[in-house]
Amino acid sequence: MHLALLLLACNPVRVSQGDSGESVGDGGSVADGGLGDGGADGGADGGADGGMPDGGSADGGSPDGGSGDGGAVELATDFRLTVHEQVHTILQATWTMEEPADAVWLSFEVDGEVLSTPPQPAKPGPASEALLGIPPDTEVAVTLHIQQDDDVTDLDFGVATTGSLPDDLDLPTVTLWDPLHADSHRYALVSVNVGDYDFYGPCYTVIMDRHGNVVWYYKTSGSRLTLFPRVSRDGTHVTLDATVYYVRDDPGITRVTLDRRLDEETVIPDLGFTYDELDDGSFVFDAAESPYDYFLDRLYPDGTRQRLWDCNAWMDAYTSQYWACAVNTVLWSPERGTVLWSMFETSTVAEIDLETGERLHHFGQVPDGWEIIPPTSMFELQHYPNWTPDGHLITTTHVTSGPARQVIREFEVDEGSETLTEVWSYTPEAGYYGSYAGDVTRLESGHTIIGFGTAGVIQEIDDSSEVVWEVDWGGHLTGHLTLLDDLYALNAGW
Repeated sequence: MHLALLLLACNPVRVSQGDSGESVGDGGSVADGGLGDGGADGGADGGADGGMPDGGSADGGSPDGGSGDGGAVELATDFRLTVHEQVHTILQATWTMEEPADAVWLSFEVDGEVLSTPPQPAKPGPASEALLGIPPDTEVAVTLHIQQDDDVTDLDFGVATTGSLPDDLDLPTVTLWDPLHADSHRYALVSVNVGDYDFYGPCYTVIMDRHGNVVWYYKTSGSRLTLFPRVSRDGTHVTLDATVYYVRDDPGITRVTLDRRLDEETVIPDLGFTYDELDDGSFVFDAAESPYDYFLDRLYPDGTRQRLWDCNAWMDAYTSQYWACAVNTVLWSPERGTVLWSMFETSTVAEIDLETGERLHHFGQVPDGWEIIPPTSMFELQHYPNWTPDGHLITTTHVTSGPARQVIREFEVDEGSETLTEVWSYTPEAGYYGSYAGDVTRLESGHTIIGFGTAGVIQEIDDSSEVVWEVDWGGHLTGHLTLLDDLYALNAGW
Protein backbone atom coordinates (compact mmCIF):
# COMPACT_ATOMS: atom_id res chain seq x y z
CA MET A 1 0.00 0.00 0.00
CA HIS A 2 1.35 3.40 -0.88
CA LEU A 3 1.54 5.90 1.91
CA ALA A 4 1.09 9.62 1.35
CA LEU A 5 1.47 12.07 4.21
CA LEU A 6 1.06 15.83 4.25
CA LEU A 7 3.14 17.27 7.06
CA LEU A 8 3.81 20.89 8.00
CA ALA A 9 6.82 21.83 10.12
CA CYS A 10 6.35 24.28 12.97
CA ASN A 11 8.75 26.35 15.02
CA PRO A 12 11.93 25.95 12.99
CA VAL A 13 15.12 26.19 15.02
CA ARG A 14 17.95 28.11 13.40
CA VAL A 15 21.43 27.32 14.62
CA SER A 16 24.00 30.01 14.00
CA GLN A 17 27.47 28.82 13.05
CA GLY A 18 28.97 32.29 13.02
CA ASP A 19 31.64 33.68 15.31
CA SER A 20 29.11 35.14 17.75
CA GLY A 21 27.89 31.69 18.71
CA GLU A 22 24.34 33.03 19.05
CA SER A 23 21.43 30.76 18.24
CA VAL A 24 17.96 31.86 17.30
CA GLY A 25 15.02 30.03 18.84
CA ASP A 26 11.34 30.85 18.63
CA GLY A 27 11.80 34.57 18.97
CA GLY A 28 14.99 35.32 17.07
CA SER A 29 17.92 37.46 18.13
CA VAL A 30 17.76 41.24 17.91
CA ALA A 31 21.34 41.17 16.69
CA ASP A 32 20.37 39.35 13.50
CA GLY A 33 17.04 40.97 12.84
CA GLY A 34 14.67 39.11 15.14
CA LEU A 35 11.94 40.91 17.06
CA GLY A 36 12.38 39.30 20.45
CA ASP A 37 9.33 37.37 21.58
CA GLY A 38 6.56 39.45 20.15
CA GLY A 39 7.69 42.58 18.36
CA ALA A 40 7.38 46.20 19.54
CA ASP A 41 4.02 47.09 21.06
CA GLY A 42 2.70 49.80 18.78
CA GLY A 43 5.10 49.71 15.83
CA ALA A 44 6.29 52.78 14.00
CA ASP A 45 3.69 52.28 11.29
CA GLY A 46 0.86 52.10 13.82
CA GLY A 47 -0.09 48.46 13.62
CA ALA A 48 -2.51 47.48 16.38
CA ASP A 49 -1.01 45.34 19.18
CA GLY A 50 2.37 45.46 17.52
CA GLY A 51 1.05 44.06 14.23
CA MET A 52 2.56 45.05 10.90
CA PRO A 53 0.41 47.18 8.57
CA ASP A 54 1.54 45.16 5.55
CA GLY A 55 0.03 41.86 6.60
CA GLY A 56 2.24 40.66 9.43
CA SER A 57 0.65 38.94 12.38
CA ALA A 58 -0.24 40.88 15.47
CA ASP A 59 2.32 39.06 17.62
CA GLY A 60 5.43 40.04 15.77
CA GLY A 61 5.20 37.62 12.85
CA SER A 62 6.85 38.20 9.52
CA PRO A 63 4.81 39.92 6.78
CA ASP A 64 5.88 37.28 4.24
CA GLY A 65 4.63 34.11 5.86
CA GLY A 66 7.02 33.77 8.77
CA SER A 67 6.01 32.18 12.03
CA GLY A 68 4.00 34.26 14.43
CA ASP A 69 6.29 33.73 17.41
CA GLY A 70 9.29 35.78 16.57
CA GLY A 71 9.58 36.88 12.98
CA ALA A 72 11.49 33.90 11.55
CA VAL A 73 10.86 33.59 7.81
CA GLU A 74 9.39 30.28 6.67
CA LEU A 75 12.07 28.73 4.51
CA ALA A 76 10.11 25.73 3.25
CA THR A 77 6.49 24.54 3.21
CA ASP A 78 4.18 21.85 1.79
CA PHE A 79 6.11 18.83 3.07
CA ARG A 80 5.04 15.45 1.65
CA LEU A 81 6.43 11.92 1.99
CA THR A 82 5.13 9.20 -0.32
CA VAL A 83 6.14 5.62 -1.07
CA HIS A 84 7.64 5.28 -4.56
CA GLU A 85 5.14 3.61 -6.89
CA GLN A 86 7.64 1.17 -8.44
CA VAL A 87 10.26 0.73 -5.72
CA HIS A 88 8.49 0.50 -2.38
CA THR A 89 11.69 0.88 -0.36
CA ILE A 90 12.14 4.43 -1.65
CA LEU A 91 10.40 7.36 0.04
CA GLN A 92 9.84 10.34 -2.22
CA ALA A 93 10.07 13.69 -0.43
CA THR A 94 8.58 16.82 -1.99
CA TRP A 95 8.33 20.34 -0.63
CA THR A 96 8.34 24.00 -1.63
CA MET A 97 11.33 26.24 -0.99
CA GLU A 98 10.19 29.71 0.02
CA GLU A 99 13.70 31.16 0.16
CA PRO A 100 16.94 30.38 -1.69
CA ALA A 101 19.52 28.30 0.17
CA ASP A 102 23.20 27.55 -0.23
CA ALA A 103 22.55 23.89 0.58
CA VAL A 104 19.56 21.71 1.40
CA TRP A 105 19.57 18.07 2.50
CA LEU A 106 17.40 15.52 4.28
CA SER A 107 18.47 13.15 7.04
CA PHE A 108 16.90 10.09 8.64
CA GLU A 109 17.99 7.19 10.83
CA VAL A 110 18.18 3.50 9.84
CA ASP A 111 19.36 0.83 12.30
CA GLY A 112 20.91 3.47 14.53
CA GLU A 113 22.85 5.09 11.67
CA VAL A 114 22.03 8.56 10.37
CA LEU A 115 21.78 8.66 6.58
CA SER A 116 21.45 11.82 4.52
CA THR A 117 20.86 12.95 0.97
CA PRO A 118 23.63 14.90 -0.80
CA PRO A 119 23.55 18.65 -0.03
CA GLN A 120 22.29 20.64 -3.00
CA PRO A 121 21.80 24.38 -3.58
CA ALA A 122 18.14 25.35 -3.78
CA LYS A 123 16.07 28.10 -5.40
CA PRO A 124 12.54 29.13 -4.42
CA GLY A 125 9.96 26.74 -5.84
CA PRO A 126 9.15 23.02 -5.88
CA ALA A 127 11.83 20.62 -4.62
CA SER A 128 12.08 16.85 -4.35
CA GLU A 129 14.48 14.10 -3.30
CA ALA A 130 14.44 10.31 -3.16
CA LEU A 131 15.33 8.81 0.22
CA LEU A 132 17.50 5.74 -0.39
CA GLY A 133 18.89 2.93 1.72
CA ILE A 134 15.77 2.23 3.79
CA PRO A 135 14.65 -1.39 4.37
CA PRO A 136 11.05 -2.40 3.59
CA ASP A 137 8.26 -1.79 6.12
CA THR A 138 10.46 0.61 8.07
CA GLU A 139 9.33 3.82 9.74
CA VAL A 140 11.69 6.78 9.55
CA ALA A 141 11.53 10.33 10.88
CA VAL A 142 12.89 12.80 8.34
CA THR A 143 14.56 16.15 9.00
CA LEU A 144 15.08 18.89 6.40
CA HIS A 145 18.29 20.93 6.79
CA ILE A 146 18.56 24.34 5.13
CA GLN A 147 21.85 26.24 5.09
CA GLN A 148 22.03 29.97 4.36
CA ASP A 149 25.51 31.39 4.78
CA ASP A 150 26.64 30.10 8.19
CA ASP A 151 23.15 29.39 9.52
CA VAL A 152 21.56 25.94 9.37
CA THR A 153 17.84 25.53 10.03
CA ASP A 154 16.52 22.07 10.94
CA LEU A 155 12.86 21.38 10.16
CA ASP A 156 10.87 18.30 11.16
CA PHE A 157 9.82 17.04 7.74
CA GLY A 158 7.62 14.21 8.97
CA VAL A 159 7.41 10.48 9.59
CA ALA A 160 6.64 7.79 7.00
CA THR A 161 6.95 4.04 6.50
CA THR A 162 8.36 2.29 3.45
CA GLY A 163 6.26 -0.31 1.66
CA SER A 164 6.64 -4.07 1.38
CA LEU A 165 8.75 -6.03 -1.08
CA PRO A 166 7.14 -7.97 -3.95
CA ASP A 167 5.76 -11.32 -2.84
CA ASP A 168 7.97 -13.30 -5.23
CA LEU A 169 11.24 -11.69 -4.12
CA ASP A 170 12.79 -14.31 -1.86
CA LEU A 171 15.04 -12.80 0.79
CA PRO A 172 18.59 -13.78 1.72
CA THR A 173 19.77 -14.84 5.15
CA VAL A 174 22.96 -13.36 6.57
CA THR A 175 24.58 -16.31 8.30
CA LEU A 176 27.72 -14.43 9.36
CA TRP A 177 28.83 -10.81 9.54
CA ASP A 178 31.86 -9.46 11.35
CA PRO A 179 31.48 -5.68 10.98
CA LEU A 180 34.80 -4.99 12.70
CA HIS A 181 36.76 -6.96 10.10
CA ALA A 182 34.57 -6.90 6.99
CA ASP A 183 35.21 -4.35 4.25
CA SER A 184 33.66 -0.97 5.07
CA HIS A 185 31.23 -0.90 2.12
CA ARG A 186 27.68 -0.94 3.47
CA TYR A 187 25.70 -2.18 0.43
CA ALA A 188 25.92 -4.86 -2.26
CA LEU A 189 24.48 -4.84 -5.79
CA VAL A 190 23.65 -8.35 -7.04
CA SER A 191 21.13 -10.28 -9.12
CA VAL A 192 19.14 -13.33 -8.04
CA ASN A 193 17.01 -15.82 -9.97
CA VAL A 194 14.00 -16.35 -7.68
CA GLY A 195 12.24 -18.98 -9.78
CA ASP A 196 12.19 -22.72 -9.18
CA TYR A 197 14.61 -23.40 -12.05
CA ASP A 198 18.00 -21.80 -12.60
CA PHE A 199 18.38 -19.65 -15.74
CA TYR A 200 14.62 -19.39 -16.36
CA GLY A 201 13.75 -16.40 -14.19
CA PRO A 202 12.14 -14.44 -12.86
CA CYS A 203 15.21 -12.39 -11.96
CA TYR A 204 15.64 -9.43 -9.68
CA THR A 205 18.54 -7.03 -9.43
CA VAL A 206 18.74 -5.84 -5.83
CA ILE A 207 20.78 -3.69 -3.51
CA MET A 208 20.98 -5.09 0.01
CA ASP A 209 22.67 -3.81 3.12
CA ARG A 210 25.04 -5.89 5.22
CA HIS A 211 22.13 -7.10 7.36
CA GLY A 212 20.57 -8.66 4.26
CA ASN A 213 17.82 -6.04 4.02
CA VAL A 214 16.84 -5.37 0.41
CA VAL A 215 16.78 -1.58 0.03
CA TRP A 216 16.29 -1.43 -3.76
CA TYR A 217 15.05 -3.84 -6.42
CA TYR A 218 14.37 -4.07 -10.15
CA LYS A 219 12.55 -6.99 -11.74
CA THR A 220 13.68 -8.15 -15.17
CA SER A 221 10.58 -8.53 -17.31
CA GLY A 222 9.44 -11.95 -18.50
CA SER A 223 11.64 -14.99 -17.89
CA ARG A 224 14.81 -13.32 -19.12
CA LEU A 225 18.04 -13.97 -17.23
CA THR A 226 20.06 -11.28 -15.44
CA LEU A 227 23.54 -12.33 -14.34
CA PHE A 228 25.59 -9.15 -14.75
CA PRO A 229 24.19 -6.11 -12.97
CA ARG A 230 26.93 -3.50 -12.91
CA VAL A 231 27.63 0.03 -11.81
CA SER A 232 27.89 2.09 -14.98
CA ARG A 233 31.41 3.14 -15.91
CA ASP A 234 30.64 6.77 -15.03
CA GLY A 235 29.09 5.68 -11.71
CA THR A 236 25.75 7.44 -12.28
CA HIS A 237 23.36 4.50 -12.72
CA VAL A 238 23.01 0.72 -12.91
CA THR A 239 23.31 -1.38 -16.07
CA LEU A 240 21.89 -4.90 -16.29
CA ASP A 241 21.45 -7.63 -18.86
CA ALA A 242 18.33 -9.54 -19.88
CA THR A 243 19.38 -12.59 -21.90
CA VAL A 244 17.20 -15.24 -23.52
CA TYR A 245 19.30 -18.33 -24.20
CA TYR A 246 16.69 -20.55 -22.57
CA VAL A 247 13.45 -18.68 -23.31
CA ARG A 248 11.76 -16.96 -26.24
CA ASP A 249 11.95 -13.18 -25.84
CA ASP A 250 13.99 -10.17 -26.92
CA PRO A 251 17.36 -9.77 -25.16
CA GLY A 252 18.75 -6.40 -24.18
CA ILE A 253 20.75 -4.24 -21.79
CA THR A 254 19.04 -1.77 -19.46
CA ARG A 255 20.28 1.49 -17.96
CA VAL A 256 18.34 2.63 -14.90
CA THR A 257 18.61 5.15 -12.06
CA LEU A 258 17.53 3.96 -8.64
CA ASP A 259 14.38 6.10 -8.64
CA ARG A 260 13.62 4.86 -12.19
CA ARG A 261 13.02 8.34 -13.57
CA LEU A 262 15.49 7.13 -16.21
CA ASP A 263 14.86 3.56 -17.33
CA GLU A 264 16.00 2.67 -20.84
CA GLU A 265 16.51 -0.72 -22.48
CA THR A 266 18.60 -1.27 -25.60
CA VAL A 267 17.31 -4.34 -27.43
CA ILE A 268 20.14 -6.40 -28.98
CA PRO A 269 18.56 -9.30 -30.92
CA ASP A 270 21.65 -11.55 -30.93
CA LEU A 271 22.96 -10.73 -27.44
CA GLY A 272 24.35 -13.96 -26.01
CA PHE A 273 25.12 -14.51 -22.35
CA THR A 274 27.09 -11.47 -21.23
CA TYR A 275 28.39 -7.94 -21.80
CA ASP A 276 30.53 -5.15 -20.40
CA GLU A 277 30.50 -1.37 -20.76
CA LEU A 278 33.34 0.84 -22.01
CA ASP A 279 34.20 4.35 -20.82
CA ASP A 280 32.42 5.98 -23.77
CA GLY A 281 29.16 4.17 -23.00
CA SER A 282 29.65 1.50 -25.67
CA PHE A 283 28.75 -2.10 -24.90
CA VAL A 284 30.98 -5.05 -25.80
CA PHE A 285 29.18 -8.39 -25.83
CA ASP A 286 29.04 -11.85 -27.31
CA ALA A 287 26.93 -11.84 -30.46
CA ALA A 288 25.48 -15.35 -30.72
CA GLU A 289 24.26 -15.87 -34.27
CA SER A 290 23.87 -19.62 -33.63
CA PRO A 291 25.13 -22.19 -31.09
CA TYR A 292 28.18 -22.53 -33.36
CA ASP A 293 28.82 -18.89 -34.31
CA TYR A 294 30.01 -16.42 -31.69
CA PHE A 295 31.48 -12.97 -32.23
CA LEU A 296 32.81 -10.19 -30.03
CA ASP A 297 30.86 -7.07 -31.05
CA ARG A 298 30.84 -3.45 -29.94
CA LEU A 299 27.68 -1.33 -29.88
CA TYR A 300 28.37 2.42 -29.78
CA PRO A 301 26.01 4.88 -28.04
CA ASP A 302 24.81 6.19 -31.43
CA GLY A 303 23.74 2.68 -32.47
CA THR A 304 26.74 1.98 -34.70
CA ARG A 305 27.90 -1.60 -34.41
CA GLN A 306 31.40 -2.99 -34.95
CA ARG A 307 32.51 -6.62 -35.22
CA LEU A 308 35.78 -7.06 -33.33
CA TRP A 309 36.55 -10.78 -33.37
CA ASP A 310 35.27 -14.05 -34.84
CA CYS A 311 35.74 -16.74 -32.19
CA ASN A 312 34.87 -19.71 -34.38
CA ALA A 313 37.32 -18.71 -37.11
CA TRP A 314 40.00 -19.33 -34.48
CA MET A 315 38.35 -22.21 -32.58
CA ASP A 316 37.66 -24.32 -35.70
CA ALA A 317 41.35 -25.28 -35.81
CA TYR A 318 40.80 -27.17 -32.55
CA THR A 319 37.13 -28.15 -32.39
CA SER A 320 33.78 -27.36 -33.94
CA GLN A 321 31.73 -28.78 -31.09
CA TYR A 322 28.40 -27.31 -30.03
CA TRP A 323 28.90 -24.19 -27.88
CA ALA A 324 32.68 -24.40 -28.25
CA CYS A 325 32.89 -20.59 -28.21
CA ALA A 326 29.92 -19.96 -25.89
CA VAL A 327 30.95 -17.48 -23.20
CA ASN A 328 29.97 -16.74 -19.62
CA THR A 329 32.09 -13.61 -19.19
CA VAL A 330 33.03 -10.66 -21.38
CA LEU A 331 35.18 -8.29 -19.35
CA TRP A 332 36.96 -5.15 -20.51
CA SER A 333 40.15 -3.98 -18.79
CA PRO A 334 40.79 -0.25 -19.30
CA GLU A 335 44.31 -0.69 -17.91
CA ARG A 336 45.23 -3.38 -20.44
CA GLY A 337 43.00 -2.18 -23.29
CA THR A 338 41.76 -5.74 -23.74
CA VAL A 339 38.67 -7.90 -23.33
CA LEU A 340 38.64 -11.27 -21.55
CA TRP A 341 36.41 -13.83 -23.30
CA SER A 342 35.65 -16.83 -21.05
CA MET A 343 34.39 -20.02 -22.76
CA PHE A 344 32.84 -22.51 -20.36
CA GLU A 345 32.39 -25.57 -22.60
CA THR A 346 36.04 -25.55 -23.66
CA SER A 347 37.30 -24.27 -20.27
CA THR A 348 39.44 -21.58 -21.87
CA VAL A 349 39.88 -17.80 -21.59
CA ALA A 350 41.06 -15.67 -24.53
CA GLU A 351 42.35 -12.10 -24.28
CA ILE A 352 41.35 -9.85 -27.19
CA ASP A 353 42.86 -6.46 -28.09
CA LEU A 354 39.94 -4.01 -28.14
CA GLU A 355 41.35 -1.77 -30.86
CA THR A 356 42.69 -4.35 -33.30
CA GLY A 357 40.41 -7.31 -32.54
CA GLU A 358 43.48 -9.54 -32.34
CA ARG A 359 43.50 -12.55 -30.04
CA LEU A 360 46.64 -11.94 -28.01
CA HIS A 361 46.74 -15.30 -26.21
CA HIS A 362 44.57 -17.83 -24.41
CA PHE A 363 44.69 -19.82 -21.17
CA GLY A 364 43.02 -23.14 -20.46
CA GLN A 365 42.23 -26.49 -22.06
CA VAL A 366 42.27 -25.46 -25.74
CA PRO A 367 45.70 -26.50 -27.10
CA ASP A 368 48.57 -24.05 -27.71
CA GLY A 369 47.64 -21.85 -24.76
CA TRP A 370 49.82 -20.59 -21.95
CA GLU A 371 51.20 -23.06 -19.44
CA ILE A 372 49.32 -23.23 -16.15
CA ILE A 373 51.47 -24.03 -13.13
CA PRO A 374 50.84 -26.43 -11.51
CA PRO A 375 48.90 -28.43 -14.12
CA THR A 376 46.39 -29.50 -11.45
CA SER A 377 45.22 -25.86 -11.34
CA MET A 378 43.91 -26.07 -14.91
CA PHE A 379 40.58 -24.30 -15.58
CA GLU A 380 37.38 -26.32 -15.57
CA LEU A 381 34.06 -24.53 -16.18
CA GLN A 382 35.67 -21.28 -15.01
CA HIS A 383 33.46 -18.26 -14.50
CA TYR A 384 34.15 -14.52 -14.25
CA PRO A 385 37.93 -14.42 -14.78
CA ASN A 386 39.17 -10.89 -14.12
CA TRP A 387 42.18 -8.88 -13.05
CA THR A 388 43.06 -8.09 -9.44
CA PRO A 389 44.30 -4.61 -8.45
CA ASP A 390 47.90 -5.91 -8.61
CA GLY A 391 47.51 -7.41 -12.09
CA HIS A 392 46.94 -11.07 -11.24
CA LEU A 393 44.28 -13.17 -12.94
CA ILE A 394 41.60 -14.50 -10.58
CA THR A 395 38.66 -16.76 -11.36
CA THR A 396 36.20 -19.25 -9.96
CA THR A 397 36.68 -22.74 -11.37
CA HIS A 398 35.85 -26.37 -10.77
CA VAL A 399 38.53 -28.97 -10.17
CA THR A 400 39.53 -31.21 -13.08
CA SER A 401 39.52 -34.46 -11.12
CA GLY A 402 38.27 -36.00 -7.90
CA PRO A 403 35.11 -35.04 -6.02
CA ALA A 404 33.29 -32.00 -7.41
CA ARG A 405 34.58 -28.81 -5.83
CA GLN A 406 34.42 -25.13 -6.66
CA VAL A 407 37.69 -23.30 -6.09
CA ILE A 408 38.90 -19.72 -6.36
CA ARG A 409 42.32 -19.53 -8.03
CA GLU A 410 44.66 -16.56 -8.37
CA PHE A 411 47.52 -16.60 -10.88
CA GLU A 412 50.61 -14.50 -11.40
CA VAL A 413 50.86 -13.55 -15.08
CA ASP A 414 54.22 -13.79 -16.86
CA GLU A 415 53.98 -12.40 -20.39
CA GLY A 416 57.58 -13.31 -21.21
CA SER A 417 57.36 -17.01 -20.37
CA GLU A 418 53.64 -17.21 -21.22
CA THR A 419 52.76 -18.83 -17.92
CA LEU A 420 50.07 -18.52 -15.29
CA THR A 421 51.43 -19.55 -11.90
CA GLU A 422 48.97 -20.12 -9.10
CA VAL A 423 49.82 -17.97 -6.07
CA TRP A 424 46.67 -18.44 -3.99
CA SER A 425 43.54 -20.56 -3.87
CA TYR A 426 40.48 -20.85 -1.69
CA THR A 427 37.99 -23.65 -1.15
CA PRO A 428 35.13 -22.99 1.28
CA GLU A 429 35.19 -25.19 4.35
CA ALA A 430 31.43 -25.63 4.12
CA GLY A 431 31.85 -27.19 0.68
CA TYR A 432 29.62 -24.75 -1.20
CA TYR A 433 29.41 -25.83 -4.80
CA GLY A 434 27.71 -24.11 -7.69
CA SER A 435 27.27 -26.57 -10.53
CA TYR A 436 27.07 -23.55 -12.81
CA ALA A 437 28.03 -19.88 -12.63
CA GLY A 438 30.10 -18.18 -9.95
CA ASP A 439 31.75 -14.85 -9.32
CA VAL A 440 34.86 -13.45 -7.66
CA THR A 441 36.31 -9.96 -7.17
CA ARG A 442 39.42 -8.87 -5.27
CA LEU A 443 38.78 -5.60 -3.43
CA GLU A 444 41.27 -2.79 -2.93
CA SER A 445 41.29 -3.70 0.77
CA GLY A 446 42.70 -7.14 -0.08
CA HIS A 447 39.44 -8.87 0.77
CA THR A 448 37.74 -11.12 -1.77
CA ILE A 449 34.03 -11.27 -2.64
CA ILE A 450 32.88 -14.67 -3.91
CA GLY A 451 29.59 -15.89 -5.36
CA PHE A 452 28.98 -19.62 -5.61
CA GLY A 453 26.53 -19.45 -8.51
CA THR A 454 23.70 -21.96 -8.32
CA ALA A 455 24.53 -22.71 -4.67
CA GLY A 456 23.12 -19.27 -3.84
CA VAL A 457 25.84 -18.41 -1.32
CA ILE A 458 27.94 -15.23 -1.22
CA GLN A 459 31.04 -14.81 0.93
CA GLU A 460 33.49 -12.08 1.79
CA ILE A 461 36.83 -13.37 3.03
CA ASP A 462 39.71 -11.33 4.41
CA ASP A 463 43.35 -11.54 3.32
CA SER A 464 43.80 -14.52 5.66
CA SER A 465 40.90 -16.38 3.98
CA GLU A 466 38.70 -15.96 7.05
CA VAL A 467 35.00 -15.51 6.29
CA VAL A 468 33.80 -12.10 7.52
CA TRP A 469 30.42 -11.94 5.75
CA GLU A 470 28.22 -14.70 4.39
CA VAL A 471 24.82 -14.56 2.73
CA ASP A 472 22.66 -17.56 1.83
CA TRP A 473 19.92 -17.14 -0.78
CA GLY A 474 18.54 -20.63 -0.26
CA GLY A 475 19.90 -22.23 -3.42
CA HIS A 476 18.80 -19.45 -5.78
CA LEU A 477 21.26 -18.62 -8.56
CA THR A 478 23.05 -15.33 -7.87
CA GLY A 479 24.92 -13.20 -10.39
CA HIS A 480 27.72 -10.66 -10.32
CA LEU A 481 28.13 -8.75 -7.04
CA THR A 482 29.54 -5.25 -6.49
CA LEU A 483 30.00 -3.60 -3.10
CA LEU A 484 28.72 -0.03 -2.81
CA ASP A 485 28.67 2.94 -0.47
CA ASP A 486 27.03 5.87 -2.26
CA LEU A 487 23.53 5.01 -3.45
CA TYR A 488 22.82 8.60 -4.48
CA ALA A 489 25.59 8.48 -7.08
CA LEU A 490 23.57 5.74 -8.80
CA ASN A 491 20.60 8.08 -8.96
CA ALA A 492 22.39 10.89 -10.80
CA GLY A 493 21.61 9.52 -14.26
CA TRP A 494 23.11 10.09 -17.67
